[in-house]
Amino acid sequence: MATLRSIALLLGLMLSGSKADASLDCSDANLMGEGLVQSFCFECLFPLRIATIPSQPEPMPPNVTTSAVCSCDGESIGVTVGSWHPVRLIEVVTTPGCSSVLGGETVIQGLETFRGTVGSGDPLEHGHAFFHVHSYPFPFASLFDPLGNTPCRSQNDSAPPYFTELDPGWNLSQLSWLDSPEALFTGNPLSVAACAADATTANLGMPNDLLFWCAGSWGLLNPLNGRMRSTLGTDPALTSLAGIRHQGLLHRRGLGLETTGDAALCGGIPTPLMQKSQYRMSRIYPSPEPGGNHAIGANTAVWSPSLPRLVKGQPTIYILWRWEDCCLPIL
Repeated sequence: MATLRSIALLLGLMLSGSKADASLDCSDANLMGEGLVQSFCFECLFPLRIATIPSQPEPMPPNVTTSAVCSCDGESIGVTVGSWHPVRLIEVVTTPGCSSVLGGETVIQGLETFRGTVGSGDPLEHGHAFFHVHSYPFPFASLFDPLGNTPCRSQNDSAPPYFTELDPGWNLSQLSWLDSPEALFTGNPLSVAACAADATTANLGMPNDLLFWCAGSWGLLNPLNGRMRSTLGTDPALTSLAGIRHQGLLHRRGLGLETTGDAALCGGIPTPLMQKSQYRMSRIYPSPEPGGNHAIGANTAVWSPSLPRLVKGQPTIYILWRWEDCCLPIL
């Protein structure tokens, strides 16, 4: 039912919107057809883990389930399974209300006040960037699930589409402190310096969940808003940071789930603090990421050295991957 509601909402937005001017600011990504399949990373679904035995050693979150057998109803017996799932399309834009995912449509009108910017690109001028993020349930998620329609599937795919233009906390820095009050304590020099350790582990394939305020080499995860220091204009690190900040905001809104570990075997658990290690990202527009996907906070030199430089203001779209442990009944 959640999937049907999401589709209905998307159709409603498209019907209420209008076609944007054909420009790089709101181009059609052609993802609602063969474009999505052609840019999809099938290798990113692996490893598959069945009864704690993985098909390959990595990448996997550090706190995957340690149980081989399980039961969700106290009667049937199952085995634990785990893999990476494509769960969201994350679209990062500067043109408010405009969606390249939905064909270059302006799905929300009258938001020019919140127009984004890639900033000056000159750190000496203290230029700031501001991005909007649109998050959609990944289309055809069940078709890309190598383990089939597990009992967790319907419970873990409940978050509806989300548009930051409609969230005051994303647009107004003064309100974002209400969503991430810890930012008052994690913006000091010692906390910022500690993020170097998170960047190191992220570059090796797995972020450090203990450093929850860090987004590795991308910057600080907090505060959970769309404003950040600009360094290189439309930089993949900035659009990635905007995307993962948005996912952190979904957790604060009760829409983000912890899907890794023994407690999540019968369905994800809403948690206000995002576990970075259970997520990965891959860029699919304007050009697919050649290496498949990457850890949260991994340096762009690791995963995007051969990607074309983005034109200023060009929309960027990522697939958000999430590791899911689940109990699969067999008896």
